[in-house]
Amino acid sequence: MSTKQSPIKSKLFQLKEWLTVPEAARHLLILFNEAVSEADVLRLALDGRLKLSVNFVNYAKARRGKVVPYEDVEWREPIIAELKNLHDKAKGKPVHVMKSLNIDDERYLNLDDKVTSLRGVWGLSMVGNERIDVEYEYQQLTDGPEVTLIGLDGTFVENEDGVIYQIQECFDGNEYQSGSAAQLEKIKEHIASNNIEEEKAKELLSRHKKNREEYLNKREKRNPADDYYPAGGLPRDSVLVVRTQALIDMQGRLLREESEKKKPLDTQGERTYLNIIGVLLEVVTGTFKDEKFSSETKLRDFIEKKFDGFRGTKARTLAEKFALAKKALNGELD
Repeated sequence: MSTKQSPIKSKLFQLKEWLTVPEAARHLLILFNEAVSEADVLRLALDGRLKLSVNFVNYAKARRGKVVPYEDVEWREPIIAELKNLHDKAKGKPVHVMKSLNIDDERYLNLDDKVTSLRGVWGLSMVGNERIDVEYEYQQLTDGPEVTLIGLDGTFVENEDGVIYQIQECFDGNEYQSGSAAQLEKIKEHIASNNIEEEKAKELLSRHKKNREEYLNKREKRNPADDYYPAGGLPRDSVLVVRTQALIDMQGRLLREESEKKKPLDTQGERTYLNIIGVLLEVVTGTFKDEKFSSETKLRDFIEKKFDGFRGTKARTLAEKFALAKKALNGELD
């Protein structure tokens, strides 16, 4: 493909639904006609200029959320552990705890109890741990500082309609959960890497087998959704990607912004400048050419008084336009 070809007109680009981050960087290189790195793509996403997505190569578990105002926030009774942290004056009194998740103090998320599977490409909401994951990748690529931030509300993605989902992890995949499958793998790894004696190894495996039975018995008796908890980040087998439509949308915004910069004056704006030029001509070469002004302030006040009723002749407006005019003469404006 020729680098002179518009990236949006590329047939291959139009056929693809998404690009990897390196592919997106190459696409933007053509668009901007300057070097663009993977880190630049991530920075654009962190700054809200480009919508970043994630491809769940296998699948991910999640709870569907509904965005609501504060009036529709859900509440629950506090658990005993929370009661221990209450101030003495509050103990013994009914205290409710917010069950909904606070997104940005204006939007709140009510989560379904049901856990569903997500496949394919989903947009990053950039309100939880998914943003921290992107920040981590960015700092790694730019040799930046270590990211030590920790999100408490979880990791969030959204579909093309903007419906938000909270990513979930299963306790069976948590190596710290007694009796989990992940813990068994950790034990086997420990045995192999440390040359554990056979008798000791059998003891460790036997203990896990007992814990496994207890874990499975408890899981069978409870709601399947209770076997999941909010994920600390995006799944390890997921890949950051950029939808082609997100790139098209960003290019459209850039074109509109550039057009706005070059937009000609509207009728009222042009009238303002013509009036200012006109009154200055009157002051310099016309009716008021013999007037003397010891400061710009007195000149502005004089114009406002003598040309009251004309657009752009208020002292405040003149101060603004005069300041811009000086910057233009000094080459300080684009």
